[in-house]
Amino acid sequence: MKEAYARLEWLLEDRNRVWLHILFWIFIYLDELLGITGITRESGLSVFLIFSLFLLDALTVYFNLYLLIDTYLIRGKLWMYLAFTAITIFLNIEFSFLLRYSFFENDLGSLPDISVLSQLISDFVYTTFMLGTAIGAHMLIRNVRNQQRIRILETEKLSTELKFLKNQINPHFLFNSLNNIYVLTRKRPKEASETVLLLSDLLRYQLYECAQDKVLLKNEIQYVKNFLKLERLRRSGAHIEFEYEGVKPDLIEIAPFIFIPFVENAVKHGSVIQDKVFIDIYFKLHEDGTLFFRIQNSLSANTQKSERPSSKKEGGIGLANVKRRLELIYPQRYNLEMGKTAESYIVELSIKLKK
Repeated sequence: MKEAYARLEWLLEDRNRVWLHILFWIFIYLDELLGITGITRESGLSVFLIFSLFLLDALTVYFNLYLLIDTYLIRGKLWMYLAFTAITIFLNIEFSFLLRYSFFENDLGSLPDISVLSQLISDFVYTTFMLGTAIGAHMLIRNVRNQQRIRILETEKLSTELKFLKNQINPHFLFNSLNNIYVLTRKRPKEASETVLLLSDLLRYQLYECAQDKVLLKNEIQYVKNFLKLERLRRSGAHIEFEYEGVKPDLIEIAPFIFIPFVENAVKHGSVIQDKVFIDIYFKLHEDGTLFFRIQNSLSANTQKSERPSSKKEGGIGLANVKRRLELIYPQRYNLEMGKTAESYIVELSIKLKK
């Protein structure tokens, strides 16, 4: 059973999509194709008429598969979907009827020996069969791919959780934070106690709150802010800016640790450029649930000469892992751009959090 399902998954892969569509249309137009090639008795239809009917049928099928299903059926608007599907079937039957009778009258000079009602019924049965077959195959492919994605997500989650449990407390970051707190206890005791609370919040968030698949956006943003507050202790001369605007993030959820690898990378690679060190972070949440995130940081002299490493990094889940998680959790709902100027590195990420 598993072998058969694996073969089905292989057959329905994206790389085979074009061939699947070609096979579908060959199946639908098999009689006409056999008639044209002379293998069976001729259907009496010209190549031009068959091609015109094919274009009409293709428009009906793909309009339903790639517009009506996504716009209405998937979103639970069943009656709207059925209504528009009925309209497209009616239009297909009408135009098909007009094409056939126009061909018989103008090209053959006589009408076929079949009543109008019989022809309409025949066209209705053919159109509903064609469209029903296409919708059934399309929904089967979607279901198989969704099951495949769920399985990958579960595997990815286990792998990510194991990696996160191993790396969640970055020893280097923890050592620096404790060292800075020790210095503060001697110079600024009050500030040291606040720093201990910040570090405690960071560790609690990593250990407990992020055990769920999704966290509140406000908590994820607060985690980034707390991380930056601790970073200011180590880089007292650094210019670190944080800005948020848009609707309140209180009820919006997001996958945890989407932003922190970019922040950690900015901290790691940001360095002195003519006595200037800066990290600028900007969040904006739109009304439709689209979140925009931008981070810009100064570059060290070495980083300016080479591209920012974008794979695994010490002390975090890594940029490559984040990209993979974005592909799995927010497929076709995110856009990630990373670029470098003469003095800074910029990352821009937008995610549509609401479907």
